[in-house]
Amino acid sequence: MGRRHGAHELLEATLDAGSFRSWDREPLDVATDPGYAAELAAARERTGCDEAVVTGEGLLRGRRVAVLACEFGFLAGSIGVAAAERLTEAVERATAERLPLLAAPASGGTRMQEGTVAFLAMVKISAAIAAHKAAGLPYLVYLRHPTTGGVLASWGSQGHVTVAEPGALIGFLGPRVYEQLYGRPFPEGVQSAENLYRRGLVDAVLAVEDLPATAERALNVLLARADALPAAPAPPEEPCGDVA
Repeated sequence: MGRRHGAHELLEATLDAGSFRSWDREPLDVATDPGYAAELAAARERTGCDEAVVTGEGLLRGRRVAVLACEFGFLAGSIGVAAAERLTEAVERATAERLPLLAAPASGGTRMQEGTVAFLAMVKISAAIAAHKAAGLPYLVYLRHPTTGGVLASWGSQGHVTVAEPGALIGFLGPRVYEQLYGRPFPEGVQSAENLYRRGLVDAVLAVEDLPATAERALNVLLARADALPAAPAPPEEPCGDVA
């Protein structure tokens, strides 16, 4: 594993210089517990981010794209209701504006402080991405270290093309959870990006500096394919009046 990149640092390294524009609005206030509210405040102070996800748009080699990125330093990149709402709004906006969508999760999964409601929020994100893809728009995913739990099971695993960061831990159950459940260590190396590539579960293992060129090539192919698809035939006209 190399040095971990924060969300904004990753976007700066991937998008054309100075092109990123945030779509983020103030997050929903979901912290009813004083202890949780204090955790959120500390995470905001520590990271400079107001939630665990950053969304917006930018240019990738001159092409306008929408982006989603996790900030792992914000409560381990965990996704609660506010973050899920932000992600869903961004995906829906990308679809409405006909933009390719690039996602870079790095997360311990759904936010345990919010319980089941946070896990169920993954369904909303997944549905928005399914609609984006059904509209013929590309969805590319870069799995960063670590990507686990409900984040991997939902928007982390829906890409047309999915690549991973070198050495990234990727899996549904993290090693510590597995060991607590089964009383033995997780087999060494099974959840590494490189092993998943060997097994065909990710398409490539790429360093951050290789992302722009690879994403550009993937978008060229996916968008060319979409442009080449024939238009759906018009429905037959209904006959007017009575038919003898």
